[in-house]
Amino acid sequence: MNCNRRRRSSRSRVRAFTMVELVIVVTIIGIISAIAVPRMSAASSTATGNGLKLTLANVRKAVDVFYAEHGRYPGYDPASGAASGEFFVDQLITYSDATGNTNATYAYPFIYGPYIRSPFPTNPTNHLQNVHVKTSAADADPAAGSVGWIAVLSSGDFGISATDAALDDVGIIDDGSKKLLRIY
Repeated sequence: MNCNRRRRSSRSRVRAFTMVELVIVVTIIGIISAIAVPRMSAASSTATGNGLKLTLANVRKAVDVFYAEHGRYPGYDPASGAASGEFFVDQLITYSDATGNTNATYAYPFIYGPYIRSPFPTNPTNHLQNVHVKTSAADADPAAGSVGWIAVLSSGDFGISATDAALDDVGIIDDGSKKLLRIY
């Protein structure tokens, strides 16, 4: 009878990991994460930088199409001729007539646009959507990073308002690509 008890107890014994096995597994997981995490964060900032370049290209194309259809760049109030960032955004994300007046729905004479889907894109470095307009390139720039975007209405130029450090954080390095962004 004693033999039967031994057989049953050896069969019912639970097999568990030893402390050494657990330490090895934790060490391997730590090494893998030490390799993978920096690569993932670098890929994330590169993706953000590429998204920024794509956003700039899309808005610049929208500005060019607005110019082709209206004979002037967006940002001017059709009634008073005053320039503002609110007009710039509104004229790109809503329907407009030949003079630049805007309407939320498509109906004659508001047959142009919208040129960009609403909402207006956000600057990935400071998360602002507002646009500072300059009537000419000689106008003063706002403090870097204090607005989302900057538009120069005399030339149709459009760029990002960002510091060099903020651009470095999103994967834009100083290899000449910063010049293409038209940073203000």
